[in-house]
Formats: sequence, C-alpha cells, structure tokens
Amino acid sequence: MAKQYQCVFFIAIFIGLLLASQAGAYTDPIDGSLLNLSLTGWRLDSGGPCDESWNGVSCSGSSVIYLKLHGLNLSGYITAGLYNLYNLQQLDISSNSIGGEIPYVLPPNATHMNLSHNLLSGPIGNVFTGLQNLREMDLSYNNFTGDLPPSFGSLTNLTGLYLQNNQLTGSVAYLAELPLTHLNLSHNLLSGPIGNGFTDVQNLRELDLSYNNFTGDVPTSFRSLTNLTGSIASLAELPPTDM
Repeated sequence: MAKQYQCVFFIAIFIGLLLASQAGAYTDPIDGSLLNLSLTGWRLDSGGPCDESWNGVSCSGSSVIYLKLHGLNLSGYITAGLYNLYNLQQLDISSNSIGGEIPYVLPPNATHMNLSHNLLSGPIGNVFTGLQNLREMDLSYNNFTGDLPPSFGSLTNLTGLYLQNNQLTGSVAYLAELPLTHLNLSHNLLSGPIGNGFTDVQNLRELDLSYNNFTGDVPTSFRSLTNLTGSIASLAELPPTDM
C-alpha cells in the first residue's frame, strides 16, 4: 500500500477539464477540476472526490472541505488554482517534499493550513489578504527567507502561528495586533526590537522567540504573562529587561 503514494503531487487548474462533465456531475465542477493530482486512487474517470471517497479528501455535499495529505512522500509544487477551492476549510500537506513558493492566492475560506516540513522556499509573498477565517497556520521547517509580509496583519482571527526553523528576517511588527494564543518564531534570523506594539498578548499560552537576532528589551507585556505553559514558553535567548 505504501508504494501507491510514491507519486508526483500537483495542485493545478486545467482549463476546460471539469470532472463533472466526464463523470455525472456529483462533485462541484470547480472543486473537481482543481483536484487533478497524480495520486493513486484519484481517478479522473470516476465520479469525483466526493462521490468516490478519494484518499485524503473529505466533502460536505459536493464541495471539498478537507485536504489531508500528510506524510505521503509527495513532491511538486502548489499553484494559484488552489484559490478556487472556495469551500476548503483545512489544508494539510505537511511532511512531504513539496517545493516552490506559496502561491499569490490561497483558499479564501480556509480555517487551518499546515504546510510544514516541506521544501518550500523564497520570500513569503503578500499572500494572506482576505483570509479572515484563518485561525491556525503552520509554515515551520521550510526554507522561507526574507521579511514577514504586511498581509500577516490582516489575519484578524489567527490564534496559532508557527514559523520556526526557517530563515526569516526583519521585524515582527505585523504580528503585534493579532489575537494569538500560540506563537513560535524560533530559529530564524528575525531582528530589531520586539517593541511594545504587542498589546493583545494576555491570551498567549505558548510563546517561543528564541534563537533570533532581536535587540532591545523584552516588552513589559511579555514579561507579565502568567498563562504560558509547555516546553516552548521560552524567552531564554532574548535580551534581559533593564532594571
């Protein structure tokens, strides 16, 4: 069974290829056309992912709502066609060998995205505008570089953000007003003062800013946190507060 997952993974839109026109139209034709992945068990001549119960796909009616393809040794890249999965709520392609960059548009109604432990690289573009439903995002253990884009600041419902073990640089100012409960930025190249812009931090349960190049004092708002738990509640590698 394991060998059937040794395949090339492409999320791509094929203009003019609608599964509904080939197979009885049980699956939303937009969703069906975008799920043209080279994955054993995903058959273009079938009734589509919702009719045939494709591996890693969950549906509500005729719409794909979950894609869970964790640890299937998949390779390839993600394209902007993913945006057309309008009803997709959870995307998990973690622990594969997927490369390239994050596309400039993403599923607009996603609540959870896990792209961690892949080979994604380059700067993270300004790609998060319009994702007001997103609550948790994991981009950790990739090869991302460059500064955090301004569109991070538009993720007004984001409570969990995991960016550890990349090569990210620059300021974290765009994260300051997010309602985060879990934040891990460790093992990057982030720099500058953390700043006192982080005002909505009392709900933080897990925080790790260690192994970066931050300067200046740890904000008073962080030092007064009383709810931090777990092994990643680490401020150990940050400059001490001046007394």
